[in-house]
Amino acid sequence: MSLKYIDEYRDAGLARQLVKKIQAVSKKKLRLMEVCGTHTMSIFRHGIRSVLPGGITLLSGPGCPVCVTAQKDIDAFVELTKIKDVIVTTFGDLIKVPGSGSSLANEKASGADVRIVYSLFDAVNLARKNKDKEIVFCGVGFETTIPTIAAGILIAAGDKIDNFSVYTSNKLTPPALAALMETPDIEIDGFILPGHVSVITGTNAYRDTFEKYDMPSVITGFEPIDILKAILILIQQNEEGKPALENAYPRAVSDQGNVKAKEIMNRVFEVCDAPWRGLGEIPFSGMKLKKEFQGFDAALKFDVNVPDMPEPKGCACGQILMGLKTPKECALYKKRCTPMNPVGPCMVSTEGSCAAFYRYN
Repeated sequence: MSLKYIDEYRDAGLARQLVKKIQAVSKKKLRLMEVCGTHTMSIFRHGIRSVLPGGITLLSGPGCPVCVTAQKDIDAFVELTKIKDVIVTTFGDLIKVPGSGSSLANEKASGADVRIVYSLFDAVNLARKNKDKEIVFCGVGFETTIPTIAAGILIAAGDKIDNFSVYTSNKLTPPALAALMETPDIEIDGFILPGHVSVITGTNAYRDTFEKYDMPSVITGFEPIDILKAILILIQQNEEGKPALENAYPRAVSDQGNVKAKEIMNRVFEVCDAPWRGLGEIPFSGMKLKKEFQGFDAALKFDVNVPDMPEPKGCACGQILMGLKTPKECALYKKRCTPMNPVGPCMVSTEGSCAAFYRYN
């Protein structure tokens, strides 16, 4: 198999050319936000911050699904582990995120049946094989994950697997960008838009937000050439005073996105308001199960109702997700909060800004 789409986007000579162009055109001080947590990790891994002009600041945004999950939802996941004959399934990133009093990892250590799965279909198969148990999947993710959750629910519905359910804490990306633009004191001069999400949503999903706020925005991939090219485009847009929504990832992203995936998603889910860590309640930024699929809603099935709780005292994760602080400006960073003893989810997730700073900086 050809490695064309890997090797050519890691070409050192081309990277040096892009860096020279960035340094040549960059005059203004700019704050550019990489919305996606995978971009954050790639930027650190390839040392991109170290080659940028001093006036260019990269900010980590609300693109880590585990990080933006509200404290209340984490507490709900923990509460589900305490119900008799319930097996809670989750992706690995979520298991160590601290709730108000515990975490899935702590409950597992105390005897609760909590299992890491690699896809929602693993959870569906677990329900198929364990009819005497209730299998609950912790549904955390953006547009990349929601279609797979929807597909799993359709399989469970078709096969009449009634001991399977999902606690949904899904999020939509464009409304979060709009919420950022409406938040006082936030200074952003351009968005590096997520590649994986955009494969599903397509470029068109961002047009309303762009047209309303006129914010320089570039969709890009995750290799160093992708990211450097996106930074160069954003700098040029700012320097020329010509903001635009550009797709610099055409090998994967189209205007329409993945139409089939969106059809499956919208067949099972409908848009709703949703709470985000740091950003609060954002209208039309989540997805809940439609009425005909509410039998698979774990929150309803088990009557899960936990109170709203504040974020951990001293944790700046919410402000970091909005670009108001960097991890180094959090009083707990590398002190009380480390990967071995995380206080907030930004230190837990592999896509979290604090975890990236800790590992690479």
